[in-house]
Amino acid sequence: MLNIFISTFISPIFCVHFHRKSPDICNAKSINMSIRHYIDKFLLLSWRLHRIQWNRPMELIWVVFAPFALCCIAVIMRLTSNMSERFNSFYDPIDLTQSWYDLMETLTIRQQITLQHNRSNNVFTPKLVLGWAPDDYNIFEKIMELSLRKLKLIELRSYTGCSEMKAAMQNEFLFAGICFDQGQFEKKYIFIDDFLGKDEQQVVQEKQRQMRLFLINMNIGNIIHFICWYCKGLVYMLISSILIMGVVKVPWNATETIFKQTPWYIILLVLVTYNVAATSFCLLIASFFKSSAVALRVVTVVWIITYLPFFVIYNNREKIDATVTYISCAFPNTVLALICQSLLEREMFSGKQWVDQGYALSYVAERIRVFQGIYIFLITTVLYSAISIYMDVWHTGETGGRRRKHISAPTHSGDFTYQDREDSFLPQGPQPVGVKATKIYEVEPSHRRFKIKIKKLCKRYANNTRGALNSFTWNIYENEVTVLMGHNGCGKTTLLKILAGLVEPTRGVVMVSDFNIQTERHDASLQLGLALNDDLLSPDLTVNDQIRFICMVKGISWNDSSEEIELYTQMLQLTNVRYTKIKNLTAKEKSLLNICCAFAGGSPIILIDDIHSDLDLITQNLICNLINEEKFKRTILLVSNSTALASHLADRLAIMSNGELKCTGSKPFLRNMYGHGFRLTCIKGKDFDLSELQTLLSKYLPNLTVESDIGNKITYVLETKYEDRYPNLFDDLEDEMVNLGIISFRIRDTSLDEIFFRFGSEDGDVNGEPTILLDDLKVVYEDSDSVGRVKGAKLTKMRILALLQTRYILNKRQIPMKIIHALAILIAAICTFSSLIFFGKDYQLVPISFNLTQIRNIDAFVEMMSSSLDVLEMQEFFIELLFWYDGHVKILKTMIDSEFYLLLQTDFNRVVNYRYIFGASLDTNIITVWYNNIPLHAAPYGLNLVHNVVARRFFNDEASIDVTLEPLPFQAHVNALPQTPFSLGTMMAINFSFIFSNLWMSVAISSIMDHHFKKQQYLTGMSLTVYSFCMFVFDFIRVVLLTLMIVIVVSFYFNPRHDVHLYCWIFLAHTFNGFSVVTLSYLLGVLPIEPNSAFIAISSFNALGIIMFVITVSDYLVDMNGIFQLLPQYTFAEVIFKLVFLYEYDFLCKDSNINFLSTVVEKCKVLPNCCIAYNYWSGNFGVVIDVIMMVVAVVVPLVIFLVIEYYTLMRCKCQTVPMTSKRKPNPSESRIDRQAPHRVDESVLTERSLIENLNDKERSNYAAICHGIGKSYGKKFVLIRFDLIIPHSECVGLMGYNNCGKSTIAKMIIGDLQPSYGRIWIGGYNTQKERAKCYPLLGYCSQHESLPRDFTPYELLIIQSMMHGVSKKLATPICEGLSHLLGFQSCYRQLLKLCTTGQIRRIGFALAILGDPMLVCIDGPPGGIDPNGKRTLFSLTSYMQSRGCSFLYSNLSALDCERLCQRAPILYDGKVWTVGSQRERYRRGYELEVRFKRKANADISTARSTWDRINKFPVSPHNKLILFVQMKFPEAILQQQHDNAMVYYIPRNSISFAEIFQIIRKDAFELNIEDFYITRNIIGGMHSHLFDSTILRDMK
Repeated sequence: MLNIFISTFISPIFCVHFHRKSPDICNAKSINMSIRHYIDKFLLLSWRLHRIQWNRPMELIWVVFAPFALCCIAVIMRLTSNMSERFNSFYDPIDLTQSWYDLMETLTIRQQITLQHNRSNNVFTPKLVLGWAPDDYNIFEKIMELSLRKLKLIELRSYTGCSEMKAAMQNEFLFAGICFDQGQFEKKYIFIDDFLGKDEQQVVQEKQRQMRLFLINMNIGNIIHFICWYCKGLVYMLISSILIMGVVKVPWNATETIFKQTPWYIILLVLVTYNVAATSFCLLIASFFKSSAVALRVVTVVWIITYLPFFVIYNNREKIDATVTYISCAFPNTVLALICQSLLEREMFSGKQWVDQGYALSYVAERIRVFQGIYIFLITTVLYSAISIYMDVWHTGETGGRRRKHISAPTHSGDFTYQDREDSFLPQGPQPVGVKATKIYEVEPSHRRFKIKIKKLCKRYANNTRGALNSFTWNIYENEVTVLMGHNGCGKTTLLKILAGLVEPTRGVVMVSDFNIQTERHDASLQLGLALNDDLLSPDLTVNDQIRFICMVKGISWNDSSEEIELYTQMLQLTNVRYTKIKNLTAKEKSLLNICCAFAGGSPIILIDDIHSDLDLITQNLICNLINEEKFKRTILLVSNSTALASHLADRLAIMSNGELKCTGSKPFLRNMYGHGFRLTCIKGKDFDLSELQTLLSKYLPNLTVESDIGNKITYVLETKYEDRYPNLFDDLEDEMVNLGIISFRIRDTSLDEIFFRFGSEDGDVNGEPTILLDDLKVVYEDSDSVGRVKGAKLTKMRILALLQTRYILNKRQIPMKIIHALAILIAAICTFSSLIFFGKDYQLVPISFNLTQIRNIDAFVEMMSSSLDVLEMQEFFIELLFWYDGHVKILKTMIDSEFYLLLQTDFNRVVNYRYIFGASLDTNIITVWYNNIPLHAAPYGLNLVHNVVARRFFNDEASIDVTLEPLPFQAHVNALPQTPFSLGTMMAINFSFIFSNLWMSVAISSIMDHHFKKQQYLTGMSLTVYSFCMFVFDFIRVVLLTLMIVIVVSFYFNPRHDVHLYCWIFLAHTFNGFSVVTLSYLLGVLPIEPNSAFIAISSFNALGIIMFVITVSDYLVDMNGIFQLLPQYTFAEVIFKLVFLYEYDFLCKDSNINFLSTVVEKCKVLPNCCIAYNYWSGNFGVVIDVIMMVVAVVVPLVIFLVIEYYTLMRCKCQTVPMTSKRKPNPSESRIDRQAPHRVDESVLTERSLIENLNDKERSNYAAICHGIGKSYGKKFVLIRFDLIIPHSECVGLMGYNNCGKSTIAKMIIGDLQPSYGRIWIGGYNTQKERAKCYPLLGYCSQHESLPRDFTPYELLIIQSMMHGVSKKLATPICEGLSHLLGFQSCYRQLLKLCTTGQIRRIGFALAILGDPMLVCIDGPPGGIDPNGKRTLFSLTSYMQSRGCSFLYSNLSALDCERLCQRAPILYDGKVWTVGSQRERYRRGYELEVRFKRKANADISTARSTWDRINKFPVSPHNKLILFVQMKFPEAILQQQHDNAMVYYIPRNSISFAEIFQIIRKDAFELNIEDFYITRNIIGGMHSHLFDSTILRDMK
């Protein structure tokens, strides 16, 4: 089993690597690269792969040293075994006479014993009678008489015919019978009393991704990928092979080595070629799958299956067909096993020279010699590699697309002739009318050059789905920033991936810098820098290595790439993480790294997906500064749903919906074309009076339109035709602010949000306020409230059904694995019962004819010991007989009267034992027959040859003697199988352990992958008991069903001699074995370990147990070793082995004859020992200890799992006293992190005082209370102190930059993280003591939602509702209402893995608010959600607040906080800086925010009197505005100044709101103002000073 050690752990590692391989970019100028370019790309990819591997040190150690460690175990076991050294042995001649006397004496004694007990008729104690037939030939009678002279102590009995003799043998139990073939004989002969004597002597002597597509586009093809991965794998496998070769060749005990005869280079050659073939085999299997998890599991199971053919071949030598052997040679593991078998057989023979020949002495189909195996390895390597490369080419479309019709490339960039096709990709059904059906584009300037041209681009992922892109036509200008907006799922990301060459369009033409992306993909891709998502990053590379690799692939030298790294890491402030692995970066740092990779290398076109939606203001400002600095030499296409970002960056804006371009143009064009009127936004106070406000506004503006009324903001549309009434309106509004309950109000022009609402909404969405859908949802909720939720036992039952349904759906979707599992079980059963298939049931020995026609490729030798004529003629007959049967005879020349040639030390002795099957030494008076002890029946074949030689010499030249051995049928109460190297028990133990250990592991690994979604299930109030019970029950059902299949298969074999107890024990053994793996996967599921790593860990642990069983247990019950029972698979194999043996022994002992022989005749000294009762449970060989160990293997991981889950989910262990120590300054921290201790804001002190004075009863009046909580990871403090009270129905927005602890607070509240110190109360319940009561009161939406990808939103929402206690009948309309309102109805019945990021975040929000939780923590949204979806989200938040829900948002902008939140605590430097209420945040005065046009107007004339007073011409819009403000608003204070915006604070008493509006409105054009905002009562205090000013200055 050496091959098991060498290859057990190779396949999982290679599978993981194969699906992580994601090379990056290439710099070829044409399709045909030179050899040097190929070498450069090979070296670059190899450098990257080795860097990745070196950054995974534990995995590297595992890959290199795991096979070596297992071989060391084998060596240790070999050295500790008491085995004598083997030598070439020459045995003394066998004295047949004495052997015959000994046999007769034994049988005589048995006969006496049987007579004493009246058991004479017994097949095991036959009568000493030798029968023969037919008796009418005197020659046969003479032969028997002559034989009787030698075979003394036996009686002869003749019979008329052979059938009569057979019947007598069966009925009277005769010793033997001889049936002569009378066809060649006459009945009467005359005999001369002469015969020959003879003597004998015997001689004895051994297998997602987009990055890979990206690299293919950059002219780094699949072949280079494949070669790089191959070479990388072989390097480490070569190291492992050298270590293995060393450990088996080093003399550990003096001269004791494992392989003494085989040279080291042969071992190394076998291992290297095996690794070559095994690697290609793993890559072949993995090439059929896109998911690394699926590929890993499939490769592991297939890898195990490929061992089984060897057991079949090894165990069925006599019946195996050559075709089976040849087919099995397709599997590297089987070939390695056969080679190792040959090597080990060769080790049995000592000699000075190693020769690879002569192993196939009897069974040619079974043996594979070393060099034959090496050739097989090389041939299969070529085949597997070719298929693997072809599959990669097919999947990646490297040749230009997946069997699609190509459109010829335009002759130049302006040639866009395109033949429309009849099929339409537009949505079926009537098109909406009105403004959404209208497409109005800005007239394109003729002098501008296009960088990207798109013509009638279409993309459909499936025939039954709506097209992602429908006849999309668009042009992008050179050296501009173009922002693309659209609703979630409209096709933005699909468009970018098509432009990048990562997705193949269904039809259409795309030109990138005059290159057609379909026909000139390599050249087009060289123009692109991509910042799409984390798939283009290699998690195990450092930041430095990732950027360097991108640069070098684009053709940048090593030194120049160092400059690029320095430049962009400084600009994006990644200098302090340059040598950090990407997988250890925060989400913010990964987003910045994506931007770095896009700009590095000098790509003229930059494509940026919406990867910045979760970034804070400071980080977005870094990206904006970089884009503004680089845009003059690059064309930048930015996908974003942030209208603020688009307004800040965009030179040109495009909005798409449902795969179509709805509008495009510059921002002024879109505002002028689609904007109408101004927007008046009022901030509501606690005493807000809507009717009074409506009355006031209606006095000046008839037909007043409410655009939105969400949360604290209400927005009205002010038509421009009433602009002359605005001053009076604003004056009255200022005067009545207190009476109306208004805290603040602002006026602005039409924003991009309004334009997006018009064009960017999904068809079918409600324009503006989603009041209709919200009203429908309210009705559904009211109906649900009237019915109520189930409680008590009904709730528990509903949760159990929901959890079982969850597990069922999760397993139902794993179709490929189910097919693999079924095939694995089938193959395991076939291999286990292969003997039954080959030999049949109740196997009876077949007659064997001992003549030369029965063997092939005979090699024999003959030597003459005499020079007589008889000896010479016998030698000639010997050679002649073998000649007619394709035999080869070696004539040995010896000196007359010398000793046998074989006894001399000659070169012949070195090869005789593994080449020659028999031989003869011919002398005058005696013939010595030599036979090889390795092949079966060599002795009778040799004797038959010599008998024929004698017959031809002394009887007739045509004479022949054939001997046929025909055993009589054997009758016993057991199933008879031929004697094989492995018994049925051993085969069942090995095969079922191999297969089912990996099947259970593969099935149970879903528990690990489901770990992240488990939190959502616990938040429904489900208890750990119910969850664990459902998990256990479902897995129990799966294990039981598969176990029943095995029991049924086993019962077919044992039929009709069934044993119910045996079936029960086999059932229990398989069940315990399954649960030992399942519970181990439960345990690994709660540990911080990657699913693939957990899978490999379980696989290794199981394989070790099986290997130990194969090595230590041969075929006897006494071989068991209790030390290895700590390994569950060893114990399982031991139990199966024992059960089968006990079953067979028990049934044997039920046979009266066998029982008598064992107990009386042999005195209980042989097996089966019928003196003892073979009990499955107790006794010497009972399984009681094994069962206990299997129970321990199930219970221990389960108990540890439950304990960890309980203390993780149900307990909150932290210090009750807040820590007062402060962090020590770290020189590597930024200036922001080294700010001097701030003066604690009064609102924070008030909050702390309120919390400390609350009693238990008062705490129940609040949704959540956080008292002095903090979190640290080692010495690193993420959160120092946080105090906050969240009342019922209040919305709180946490503000602060990224990595300041906002997500950490949300996770600590829901129990996903444990606070290092402090206390939390939810609804009055202490999370430290009553965590289970807190869970039902909470809802959670994660920033990086990890929902199960194999579920549909419908299934998730329904199951989650049932866990909350809402019946499916009531939950269905609620879930459908949420899907319509939140805008994921289009993917409601699709798998989550087909949904976009924005849709998944909407689904996560829906899951969070299901069940009306007391507190909902929203960590991700509204980031990544389009403006229309964001407005709907806020409307739903306001409605849920009316139902009593409180909200804690951690990702809101300042304006969104103003809309939704009553309070907005600011986190900074790990502490709360302020917790001000809504009214406390505002200060009196005005804020004037002005945004300039991207380019200054050519006509800069203005009112003469104004410029005369200024008395000079301004140089820039900023200077112009500064001078203008100084003249118009002398008391104004400049707060902020950016590239395209300025913000002023104007004191309240210096001027009125109306006067500011009139002045700015009048001179807006002359001041080059694109948009302006005027606010009455602005956010002030620490909110303004800290978050808007201090941090921005520090960042600069």
